[in-house]
Amino acid sequence: MDQYKNDWIQVALDISSSISEQDRFERLLATIQSQLKCDAAALLLFKGQQFIPLAINGLTEDVLGRRFEIEQHPRLEAIARAGDIVRFPPDSDLPDPYDGLIPNHDEMLHVHSCIGLPLIQQGRLIGAITIDAFDPSQFDNFQDSDLRLISALAANSLNTALLVEKLETHIDVNSAGKSQSLKSTQNDMIGKSKGMQALKSHIEAVAQTDLSVLVMGETGVGKELVAHSIYSKSSRSTQPFIYLNCAALPESVAESELFGHVKGAFTGAISHRKGKFELANNGTLFLDEIGELSLGLQAKLLRALQYGDIQRVGDDNNIKVDVRIIAATNRVMHEEVKVGRFRSDLYHRLSVFPLFVPPLRERGKDIILLAGFFAERCQHKLNVASIKLDGQVLALLQQSQWEGNVRELEHALNRAAVLAKAETHSSHLILKPQHFSLLSSIEGHSAKGVLSESELKSASSAISFQNPLAQSSETPNALLEPFAQMDLKAATALFQTQLIEQTYMANNEKLSNTALQLGLSPGNLHRLMKRLNLK
Repeated sequence: MDQYKNDWIQVALDISSSISEQDRFERLLATIQSQLKCDAAALLLFKGQQFIPLAINGLTEDVLGRRFEIEQHPRLEAIARAGDIVRFPPDSDLPDPYDGLIPNHDEMLHVHSCIGLPLIQQGRLIGAITIDAFDPSQFDNFQDSDLRLISALAANSLNTALLVEKLETHIDVNSAGKSQSLKSTQNDMIGKSKGMQALKSHIEAVAQTDLSVLVMGETGVGKELVAHSIYSKSSRSTQPFIYLNCAALPESVAESELFGHVKGAFTGAISHRKGKFELANNGTLFLDEIGELSLGLQAKLLRALQYGDIQRVGDDNNIKVDVRIIAATNRVMHEEVKVGRFRSDLYHRLSVFPLFVPPLRERGKDIILLAGFFAERCQHKLNVASIKLDGQVLALLQQSQWEGNVRELEHALNRAAVLAKAETHSSHLILKPQHFSLLSSIEGHSAKGVLSESELKSASSAISFQNPLAQSSETPNALLEPFAQMDLKAATALFQTQLIEQTYMANNEKLSNTALQLGLSPGNLHRLMKRLNLK
C-alpha cells in the first residue's frame, strides 16, 4: 500500500516538475502499468475529432504515428462521449483500435479486459487513457474511484503540458473552437527526429510574423504541408490561403494568373479577372515551385513584393495589396542564382526566413511513425478493420532511400495494402516484405556503391524467408565467402544473380510469380534481370 501511495504521489509531483512533457507522460504510463498490471496502455490527446497518441506502453512503435478518428473507432467514440470511466465487456463486439498492434501478438484480441479513462479539464475533453490486459478479469478488483484518481492526475498532467508548451496556439486550450482544432489537425506534421523538431520550432517562430518564407527541400518532403502549417498558426489564418503552382503556368498566361487582367487585354480576355495576388489580399499566397518562373515574370513579382502594388494585364492603374508570401522550391536556389536562372534580388527578398525540410532518409524513426499514419488512413479507405506492419517491413522501410520521400512512402504503403487485401478474405491485413518493391530500391543504391556489407547482410536477412540460400545450414560467414575477393558492386550483383536465378527456377520460370516472391513488380524484375544479363 505504501508503494502504491508513493507511486501516485510521484505522478502528482511530476505534474509541476521541470521534466519534459514526454518524460512526464511516460512516467505516468509506467506507473499505470506497474499498479494495474496491464499489458498495454496509451495516453491520447483529443484534437479535431481525433485521438492522437502521445505516449504508449506495450504497443507497436508505429502507433505513435497513427491518428484515430473517433467516428472510425467505436470504442474511442464511446470514451469520448462517456464523461466517466468506461469498462468494456471482455467479449465486447466493438472492434479494438489496437487490434494487431500489440508486439508478438498477430492474432486479434477478441476477449480481453479494456478500460477507457476520458481526461476532462474544465468540463472539456482534452484526451484519454486506454488500458488493456490479456486477462479478461485483470481489472475486476479495481474500483472506479481508483481509476478516477488516475484520470484526474492524467488530465492535470496533460493540461499542464499543453499550457507550458503553449500548444493552445494549435488547439485552443481556453475555448472549444472546433474549426481551429480541425484546421490544426489537417496540418499536423508527423515526426520526432531532430530535423523535424528544428523545423517545427522554426515554423513556430516565423508563423506569427509577416516575413516572406522560402521553403526548400526535395520533391515529396511535404513543403506544401509546411506552408499550410505556417498559415494556420499565423494571424492571417482567418483570411484566404491561395495556392499557385508556378511550374504549371504556361508563359502566355502566367502574368494574368498572378496579377489578373482587364477585359480586352488579350484575345480571350472577355471580362475583368482578379489574379492570385488580389484573391490573397490580407491573406497568404503560396507560390509552389517558384524556381520555374521566367526571368521576366520574376522582375514583376519583385516589384509586387517591394512596393505592395500590382497592375492587371492591360491596365495602367496600380492596385494596393497586403499579401504574405510563402514560396517553395526543390531547386538549390543559390546555384540557380549563380547560373543566372533566378534573380538574386528576388531570391534575397523571398528568403528572408528560409526553411529546409529534411529528406525522409535523414529522419530516422520518423519513417515508422509515418508508416503508421498512412496505414491507419489507408485502412479506412480500403474498409478493412486493421492494417499491421510486419517487423521485417519496418526494418526494410528504414533501409530504403526514399528518393520520392514522404509521398513515395505513402504510395508504397497504399500499394502494399491493396496487394495484401487481394491475397486474403480477412479484414485484418498484415503487410509483409513481398507486398513492397523495396528490394529494387536497395538494389539501385547498391549499384551506386552506398550499400555497406552490414546493410547487405541485413537486406539478405530480411528476405531470408524467400531466399533459397537461407535454407542452408552453413554459417553466414561461409555463405559470404564467394564474395570475399570482390568489390561491393560485384558482390552485390553476384548475390542478386544467384537469388533471382534460384527463385526463378523454384517458380517454374514464371516471371510474375518470381517478382511476387521477391517483392518486385514484374517490370522492375525484368529490367533487373536484363541488367544482370539473365534475360
